[in-house]
Amino acid sequence: MFDDVVLDWFCLISSNGIGPKTFWALMRNYKTAKESLKHISTPFPRSEAQKILKSMNCDIILANEKAFPQSLRRSCFCPPMLFCRGNKSILSKRRIAIIGARNASISGRSIARTMASKLSNEFAVISGLAKGIDTATHLGSLECLENRSAIAILPFGFDSIYPKENTALFEKLATKAVVLTEVPNGRHNDQGMFHARNRIIALMAEAIIVIEAAAKSGTLSTAKLALDFGCEVLVIPGSPADPRNFGSNMLIKNGATLVQNHADVVEAIGNCSVQATCKEQTTIQVDMQEQFSRDHSQCRDGPDKILSMLSDIPISLDEIALHTDVCMRDLLCIVSELEISGKIVKYPTNEIALVRT
Repeated sequence: MFDDVVLDWFCLISSNGIGPKTFWALMRNYKTAKESLKHISTPFPRSEAQKILKSMNCDIILANEKAFPQSLRRSCFCPPMLFCRGNKSILSKRRIAIIGARNASISGRSIARTMASKLSNEFAVISGLAKGIDTATHLGSLECLENRSAIAILPFGFDSIYPKENTALFEKLATKAVVLTEVPNGRHNDQGMFHARNRIIALMAEAIIVIEAAAKSGTLSTAKLALDFGCEVLVIPGSPADPRNFGSNMLIKNGATLVQNHADVVEAIGNCSVQATCKEQTTIQVDMQEQFSRDHSQCRDGPDKILSMLSDIPISLDEIALHTDVCMRDLLCIVSELEISGKIVKYPTNEIALVRT
């Protein structure tokens, strides 16, 4: 029913205690998922894997396939596979994300919808299917009749559309555009999945447009991730009297590019293709194990090493990098993992500390 390689990969990443980082460490050591499964104590049942994959009713894109977004391979937490519904050829286009407040203003939603509609003539426009700005972005992208270049990234599986009121929009995107998730059906939902979804958006996009981000919001966190990954952050300014704009205006104050319309966005990102940019980045390729091992070997022992240096007193990432042999790129990956797991807190000052118990 399913290719043996797909089943092997799915069983490996679905086994207890196996996340992307461990998955790639096993692949480095044993070369294939089939061989790796022999070296873990409780492999995920193959029969159960077949049931789940059948329920997904979708295309499955492995990280070593041409259709897999190259820019995701910049992270040592690159998902081994993506579940895809819709027109996956859209993934080969240049990609821009539009993100913002769930409780967006009418003007914010209008800006997002208009911006997405115009940008969809030239780019694939990414968002996260949330309320507010995300919803307006997807609707705008679908308005472009000749090029319905919308990409929706889900936090959960196809059996758990969030929010539920966007189920009809999800179905339309899955038919007329493309929807992606790294999460299979039947998986327990948790807050960490939102952060993982946001990381995929930040990695996939050539540029991220921020519309209405509060001071403490998922939107602002995604924008910071994008900056960490070298993604261009563009911001629509807003009234300082509206708390939904506090984070947006802070990004501009700290150097993000102010944009007001489609023409500003095109001018800001220039004409260099995201594909060319990605070729300059370090990539994780399953068929290039030696390269992967060289560039990401620090991720295996890094979390324990970093935790051993921390206390409840904040310390800067620059200082940690100075006193370890972990490069900044891998350090950012490790910090992201530790933050998701709730072991550390990261401050706006680019400092981290242990979570107080």
